Amino acid sequence: MSGLAASIAAAKAAAARQLSIALLESDSNLGGRVRSDHTADGYTLDRGFAVFIQEYPSSQQLIDYDSLRLSQFSPGARVKLAGREELARVVDPLRGALQDWWLALSSPVGTWRDKLRLLPLIYTVLTKSIQDLFYMEEMDTLTCLKKKYHFSDEFVSSFLAPFLEGIYLTDLERQSSRMFHFVFKMFTVGSAALPAGGMQAVADQLGDKAAGLGVHIHCGKSAYSIQQKKQDGTFIVDVKCEEGISKYHAKSIVIATTQQVATELLSNNILSQSLKKPISPLSQRTVACLYYALPSPAPLMEPILILNGEGAQYRNNKPYPINNICFPSVVQKTYAPQGYELCSVSILEKAMHDYDGDYAALDRDVRRQLAVWFPDCAADVMDESVWVQKGLYVIPYAQPSHFKEEGCANVHGGRDCNMFCGISLPEGMFVCGDYVATSTLNGALESGVNAGIAAATYLTHI
Repeated sequence: MSGLAASIAAAKAAAARQLSIALLESDSNLGGRVRSDHTADGYTLDRGFAVFIQEYPSSQQLIDYDSLRLSQFSPGARVKLAGREELARVVDPLRGALQDWWLALSSPVGTWRDKLRLLPLIYTVLTKSIQDLFYMEEMDTLTCLKKKYHFSDEFVSSFLAPFLEGIYLTDLERQSSRMFHFVFKMFTVGSAALPAGGMQAVADQLGDKAAGLGVHIHCGKSAYSIQQKKQDGTFIVDVKCEEGISKYHAKSIVIATTQQVATELLSNNILSQSLKKPISPLSQRTVACLYYALPSPAPLMEPILILNGEGAQYRNNKPYPINNICFPSVVQKTYAPQGYELCSVSILEKAMHDYDGDYAALDRDVRRQLAVWFPDCAADVMDESVWVQKGLYVIPYAQPSHFKEEGCANVHGGRDCNMFCGISLPEGMFVCGDYVATSTLNGALESGVNAGIAAATYLTHI
């Protein structure tokens, strides 16, 4: 996504120069981690559960929301609490009807004090700009929730932990309080949504936009080496593809990859003289997503996120792997064919480690948990011919670390795109990706825009 944003920004910034811009994508299609698969029988499977957060500033600048035909999630969440058969409701009274205030206050999730303590948090995110939130004192999110806002252990365990860990894919102790305030503002002010045709529609729209601006897009071409001529500073990129090996020559280059891939590309030649020690890899979060197809109606015909609030001992481990679920087809009808629904189940890194590749056991335990959550259709959930597994995605590089690591991804606006891990890059070379900014789609897009503009500006001055 950062590469798409960079190519669009560069093409716009250098329109008068009519530069030749090539976008090399190693995969068979565009989008990176924002991809979807479409099955022959009509299901849309995002490669890992994802939502489109409409309030992201960079998304608003780059993307035509109308053409995505977005369908919104209901604000708030449903929560599976320990010892309760019915799913509890967490309501956002700021974006609901008047009666939602009573629903919010009477919810069994959290105490009255917890609900009152939400007020200073909401006031903070509503009255401060995004940049101001990133200037606030940083601490781990668990400390922030308990020491700054004084939420109870029960409220954190049953709602805030599964919600935030489902977003940032790691324990609250390893999450930045700045990122917490940022995402809480995004969900408080705006909505989460799903596009018609899945999250792939976002990448496809940006790809069409880039092509319309004259960008030459080449999929299935993987860069494996970059060198620079001493005579004129031209970069030479060695590329592998089905046809063999080819070379691209460029006056300027933007590396829009994960930090690990960028390290491999840069360490051998470009930065080999500058490196005094190996570049430390930024920790990456792993997540998995299981999909089930089922006959309509879904057990919950409400377009809302469902959280596992049963407590830490019954979440993100074996035999209780589920962190959160939703029915994407209830939110956005295009995710399943008529007469059927799609269930998405998110499993975080700790649980995946416990199963150690035993996906049959993972499927069995997911079904057992879901059967308890939805007792009225427990027999159908356990029947593999009724609830049919449609896909399992394991994403090892789902998100870079954003707390307590050198160069972690928590800088709103992005770092200097002419620097890589604190080392200056040659003139005309730039990097982008969520690891350069924040570990969000917003960070990927804004870092891409920064690098694309920088590349175009460089070329207009040589």
